[in-house]
Amino acid sequence: MQILEKTREEIKKRAETMSDFLRMEYLELVSAKNTNPEILKYCYLELSMLYEKNIMYIEAIKYLKKYEEITTVRKDLTEAYIKEAELLIKGGLYERMDSLYKKAIENLKEMEKFELKRRLVDLYKEEISKLEKKDKNMQALKAYEKLMAWLNDDEKLEVKKKLYVLYRKLGKVRESLLLGRELGID
Repeated sequence: MQILEKTREEIKKRAETMSDFLRMEYLELVSAKNTNPEILKYCYLELSMLYEKNIMYIEAIKYLKKYEEITTVRKDLTEAYIKEAELLIKGGLYERMDSLYKKAIENLKEMEKFELKRRLVDLYKEEISKLEKKDKNMQALKAYEKLMAWLNDDEKLEVKKKLYVLYRKLGKVRESLLLGRELGID
């Protein structure tokens, strides 16, 4: 595929005429042959969005990380971190959340840190809700277990009750008994 376009607008115009997978290939070629930060930002964000749309979360995260590397505006960077967290949660890659959070809060004020943490908790809850509606109990269980670390004590009680129900559904007898005793159910 030949790349004759030089400006962001020309690249965007040509890309809009293509199907998703052809657009991905084109934008990857453009980003490989280009050094202009504005064009690279456009390509990386567009690629991330396209991969997410096609449920290829790891690839979407890869391009979002490339975008984060060249972004200097703090607000854009924070939004990129939130989007990355959303993709990690959607992809079930919960173990990466702690390192992302530490990286994201480095340059934030206290109120912004609190807002970010609340947003991440909301993302977990949204994903868990989707998983429960689809009866993906094992994935919901893993998400609940990771969510526990992000909650205050009042919220943890609610999640423990839901964990208890999931442990019972999944036949995790020992875990349900221990949690049931803690909650005063068994």
